Amino acid sequence: MRRKGKMPKPSKIRRAIYLYEDKCSPQYSYRVLNPSEACKKSKKWHIDAFSKKEINELRKNLPEAELLIIGRQTAKNNVIPNLIKEAKLFGLKVVFDLDDLVFDYKFLHLVAQTTNEKNYLYWAGYIWGIRRIAKKADAFLATNDFLAQKIKESFNKPVATIPNSLSSEQVGVSQGLCKSKHARSGFLLGYFSGSPTHTKDFRLVESSIIQFLKKHADAKLKIVGYMSLSPRVQELIGNNCIEFKPPVSRSELQKEIAEVDVNLAPLVVNDFTNCKSELKFFESAIAETTTIASPTFAFKNAIKDGETGFIANPDEWFEKLEYLYSHPEKNRKIAKKAKEYCLKQYYGAKFLEELEEAYDDISK
Repeated sequence: MRRKGKMPKPSKIRRAIYLYEDKCSPQYSYRVLNPSEACKKSKKWHIDAFSKKEINELRKNLPEAELLIIGRQTAKNNVIPNLIKEAKLFGLKVVFDLDDLVFDYKFLHLVAQTTNEKNYLYWAGYIWGIRRIAKKADAFLATNDFLAQKIKESFNKPVATIPNSLSSEQVGVSQGLCKSKHARSGFLLGYFSGSPTHTKDFRLVESSIIQFLKKHADAKLKIVGYMSLSPRVQELIGNNCIEFKPPVSRSELQKEIAEVDVNLAPLVVNDFTNCKSELKFFESAIAETTTIASPTFAFKNAIKDGETGFIANPDEWFEKLEYLYSHPEKNRKIAKKAKEYCLKQYYGAKFLEELEEAYDDISK
C-alpha cells in the first residue's frame, strides 16, 4: 500500500562533456568510450562525448553540463583556450584528463630517453602545449595515484583518479575465447606493443627470452604491434621461433592475447613509466593469460606476485618463465584468479563507483 504524502523527487542526472581528438587516438577507448559505456548504468552522471570536429555541437550542450573534460590529445588545438573561457562563463568546471607524464619540463629528459625519441625540441613543444591548457584547468583526472601526485605537485590543483578500464566488447569477446583457450600444444610467449617507443623496454628481457627460446624447442615468441629487434633476436627468426603481426583492433587483440601462455610486460622503471596504466595486465587477465611485468607503480599495485601474475626484476624473467613452463596447471590457476580479480576491479559496479566518486570530487 502506497504511503500518503509527497513522493521524493528523483535525483537529477549530472552531465559531463568530454572533448577528445578522434576515435583513432589511443586514449579514446580507455578515457572516453569505456567510461561513457559505464555511465549508462549510473544514476548520478551522464557523459556526452564530442570529437574536435564537433566543437560547435559541443558548445550547444554547455548550458546543461557541469564538467568540461578535455582529453590530453586535444591540447594542441588552438580553439581550446576560447572554449575553456566559454565553459567557465556557463559555470562549468574545466577538467584536464592526463594519462601520461608529459606536462612538466623537469621530466623532459626522462620522456625523451624512455620513449626513445631524442628530439628534445619536439617534446619541449609538446609539454608547452599541455601546460598552456593545464594552467587554465580547474581540476585534473589521472590514470593512477602516482601520476595524480605528480600533477598535484606541478599545478597545485585538485586531482582525481579514474583508472583505465574494460569494455563490454572486450569482456564478451574474451569470454568466448577462453572456452577454447588450451586446445593446442607448445608454449607461446606474447609481446603486445601499442607504439614504436618500447625498444628499450624489450631490451630488458631480450637475453632472458633468447635463453628461454633456445632451451625449449616447443617455445615461440609472438610480437603484435611495433618493435625493432636487435641482431641477437633476429638470428632466431630463421629458426621459426618468432612470429610477427601488425597492430590489430581491440577485439582482435584479445584473440591474439588469448592464444599465448604468457604475456610479457617489461618496462624500464622510472617516474615516466610509473605513470603508466596496468591495462596490459587486465586485458590479458580477461583472456586467461598470465602476465609477467616489471615492478612499476601500477603493476605492483594490481598484481599479487605468484597469485594473479608475476612481478619480475630484470634478472628474474628467465626464472619466472621457467616456472610457468614447468607448471601449466599453476599457470592456468593464476590466469583464472587474475581474470576474476580484473572483472571485479576494472569492469562493472566497482569501476562505475570509482568514476562517480571522481566526478563528484572534481565538481565540488
